[in-house]
Amino acid sequence: MAEKQLFQCSVCGLHYENKEIAKKCEAYCKEHNGCSLDITKLSVERNKQSSKSDSNELSH
Repeated sequence: MAEKQLFQCSVCGLHYENKEIAKKCEAYCKEHNGCSLDITKLSVERNKQSSKSDSNELSH
């Protein structure tokens, strides 16, 4: 099974499945010296957290 190609923001280090979103993250991080919640919610790391919390809620 082939791995998905991920794109990383060079400023904060978050990963995205979409190159354009990674570029938007990088631009936002540089301009504002911090992350945008609207952009970071699309990150691979955030989606992994959501999946874990969703499965935890289902098991209770």
